[in-house]
Amino acid sequence: AGGPGVIERGCVTSTLGPRGKARSAGKMRANMGSAAAALLAFALPLMASSVPPATVTVPGHYANFKEAIEKGESGIVVVEPGEHRWENFLEIGQRVDVHASGGTILPGSLWLKKGSGGEFRGVEMVKESGSCMIFEGGQWNIDSCRLCCSRWAVLWCRCESEVSVKNCFLGGMEEGPGYCVNCQDHTRVTVDSSHLERSGGEYSAAIAVFHNVRVRVQSCIVIDNQFALRAVTAKDATLELLANNMQGDLWYDATRPGNLVQQGNRHNGLVIPDTGVMPSPEAGIPLA
Repeated sequence: AGGPGVIERGCVTSTLGPRGKARSAGKMRANMGSAAAALLAFALPLMASSVPPATVTVPGHYANFKEAIEKGESGIVVVEPGEHRWENFLEIGQRVDVHASGGTILPGSLWLKKGSGGEFRGVEMVKESGSCMIFEGGQWNIDSCRLCCSRWAVLWCRCESEVSVKNCFLGGMEEGPGYCVNCQDHTRVTVDSSHLERSGGEYSAAIAVFHNVRVRVQSCIVIDNQFALRAVTAKDATLELLANNMQGDLWYDATRPGNLVQQGNRHNGLVIPDTGVMPSPEAGIPLA
């Protein structure tokens, strides 16, 4: 159909030479070269991902924790025992895992920016005026940490951040924070097997949910707070309370989340009636 001397094979057209041989060897070699380059481009990221992340120690590779975050790249930061202080907010924009052992104290505020991610494990943070951690994005795991502050919220989760808290102590100092965990602006949060206490102040509660958030609190002890729970403009918020032991005043006021699930909870030693329906696994509230 393409005329004499032309062979059509799908998307490839070859022109025959005097002896009927297709003059496509050069093109075939070029195509093979392109294929090899494409394969290499595909393989390199896989090879890079198989290389374990760099591990640095503080002090050691860096003089202090602030320098390790500001000058270091993605990887693991092992913080040795001692107090590692910095002024104002310390911003984290990369993926980093911060590991610590007993006696490691970070007395400051961390601002976890969009595009960041990682975990904090075994860290103690003490902030006398302000939040311990403010999440503006990224996926974060907070495990086996002790976090205390005296103003705002111990953890302020917002801006589509995804935060998983497990086996932690969250609470106030002499003057309690407004909230142990404050959730707003499309965030997704799971608080599991943790201890929340000593939130205080005029508008305070251990857990606060604002509009358009999805929060699960499970197997937690919520004690010695002015209120355990607060909902603000929360008609489009989801709050799941599962197998928690809560003491003191329960709700800040009559406002409730639009989707409230309560199963297996106790309040001041008494069983709270179960309400709501658990979502399907595809809903994806539980974070890894």
